[in-house]
Amino acid sequence: MDETFSICQLPPEWIRNLADEVTYLRGRYLTSYAQCEFLLADLTVRVDNRFRYALEKRINATKIMADSQGKLNAYANELLPLLEQLPRYTEKRHWLAHGFLEIAHTKAGNHQLKLRRYVEENKELSLVVWNFNIDQLRDDVSSITIYGSTFVDLCRRIYLERDLESDVAQGSPLV
Repeated sequence: MDETFSICQLPPEWIRNLADEVTYLRGRYLTSYAQCEFLLADLTVRVDNRFRYALEKRINATKIMADSQGKLNAYANELLPLLEQLPRYTEKRHWLAHGFLEIAHTKAGNHQLKLRRYVEENKELSLVVWNFNIDQLRDDVSSITIYGSTFVDLCRRIYLERDLESDVAQGSPLV
């Protein structure tokens, strides 16, 4: 039987600690994703002076720039695989940014984390649920942190080697 707590009573310390860790990990995941998402937009603006709002359009434009004989071509072997990987983090980013967290605990000592959110498909609204545990979330955060660091490091090199910052009055996101 799961433990149940009234919304008016303070949950036990283990739940508060678990909620704190989940909150921290959500922030790390979202920050890593946002750094990559911004740098992808910034890179395309600096290379061809066009802003693409949708992530898929940013990725496609950057792939074309890397495949062409322009400023990004020298980085194609590193950049293209990173661009292919970014969408795999997008769905989880939606969950972590928009999901309502619930924590369940059984008397056997196990915990279950649950995020709930609404999605609309074919003009139909559905409440969907993602069940996971803290170890899975830690692994996901570790993965995107490594990915994000690799992406930022590559962008830093591109900015420096291609002098992409010299024409921007407000400064660099990478300094």
